[in-house]
Amino acid sequence: MKKVLVVLLVLIVAVGAFLYFPRGEALAAVNSAVLSVLSSGVDAQRSAGQQFEPALDGDVFATGDQLRADADGQGLLTFFDGSTVTVDPLATLKVTSLNKPSSGGIQALLEQTAGRTWTSVTKLATPDSKFEIKTPSLTATVRGTTFEIIVEILPDGSVRTTVRVTEGEVLVTALDGTQVIIRAGQQGAVEQGESAPPAGEPSPPTPRLRIAAPAGAGFVVIDPRGLRCGSLTEALERQVPRCDVGSGGGGQVVTIGDVVAGDYQILLAAARALSGAELVAEGIGLGGSDFTSKVPLTLAVGDLVRTTLPVRVSAEGKLSSTGLTPPEKLSTVCGAEAAGRVFSSGDPAARTDLLLRYGEEAPDQPAALVITSQELTDAAATGLQDAQLPVELRNVAIDIDGAGVHFSGSVQLGPFDLSARGDVIAGQRDGKLLVKIRTLDSPLLPSAIKGQIIEVLEQTLDEVAADFPLYVQRVAFRSGCIGVIGRTPA
Repeated sequence: MKKVLVVLLVLIVAVGAFLYFPRGEALAAVNSAVLSVLSSGVDAQRSAGQQFEPALDGDVFATGDQLRADADGQGLLTFFDGSTVTVDPLATLKVTSLNKPSSGGIQALLEQTAGRTWTSVTKLATPDSKFEIKTPSLTATVRGTTFEIIVEILPDGSVRTTVRVTEGEVLVTALDGTQVIIRAGQQGAVEQGESAPPAGEPSPPTPRLRIAAPAGAGFVVIDPRGLRCGSLTEALERQVPRCDVGSGGGGQVVTIGDVVAGDYQILLAAARALSGAELVAEGIGLGGSDFTSKVPLTLAVGDLVRTTLPVRVSAEGKLSSTGLTPPEKLSTVCGAEAAGRVFSSGDPAARTDLLLRYGEEAPDQPAALVITSQELTDAAATGLQDAQLPVELRNVAIDIDGAGVHFSGSVQLGPFDLSARGDVIAGQRDGKLLVKIRTLDSPLLPSAIKGQIIEVLEQTLDEVAADFPLYVQRVAFRSGCIGVIGRTPA
């Protein structure tokens, strides 16, 4: 059994620094958004006229790029200022213009032609900042707001756009120039060619989940679709439509207003020792409180735990649950979103063998493999001599965050010691693991050496596609680790 993931990423570190960036240039992080693929079925188009191709976790989107999701796909774009747009199934979104002005802040113009998106815009930093979403019937302009946009194709072929605001306010401008301000708790609809309504109307009530933690515990709620809401440490995440993060009783409170049936994962980190405290979950249906569940917390500083809340939703909007499961201690955040068996500890090389054996014993079962950035750095340090490369690579360092795997090192080429760095992204196609170089910053090498390196890389990638011991459903890049999530072969 090849030590698939470790061998793959070690070789990518070794050879990636010498490849040209496929698009001909490296995209600056300050002028781009990074994609997280939450559910397979997300495609990207890099410029007008080009073909749509499967998008990968960590793909970068800049001016002119377009994203679309099929009936099963869902993606999340995170912009350089922290703003996010969740792209639901059957939605299409184009980055018409995206820049960081010299004064700071963000200038973003997006175009949505179908489906639903949920947007969380951070407070705009400068007067010349702007964040707008244009549809066939209106333009929505915001400054520090959470809202959703639903674009519907009517039977006559025309378009109706509904804007629903959770926090802040949205200025809606119809095609004829008429305007209306939609405020928190309101919605407004504009049909193509029609004027904006005189005022927003109350949004319809929906079932809600309310989850409260004691002071000293940060947490994030991960819904059945993989969307996140809350603050585990410092960063605030509001990817779930109609979610709100506040405080109550001295601790954090997360309210989910777009409740879907399934298992909700609550990932909790202890900033201080907790004893005798409780995590409380309440399901609030259209008729009032439907259930309350509590689980005790006894945690040491730095503990990372997960509890699961199964939720059912009736046709009448009534919520029910079997309650919070006992907290389970985790070693990394990457395994928190995976169902079933998670392989995240022990020797990384042996870990893949264990996953392979598990797949033989338990076919078609949910499973995940987790590798940390430190493990990759250590593996690279000991494995580079086995790669038999025509050049020497020193001082390899690897870091992982939501934008992918980032590696750096120095290339020893004769008397010269040249620095090199790059970024690796990953995803799946038809259940096969895909890994590619996203950006490169490296010196040029003679074509003969580059040819040798490319040949090694292509051969390794083919082997990984054939041998990786999971039917891959998604890849999760998180701070300090990568999780490959899927099912064992049937």
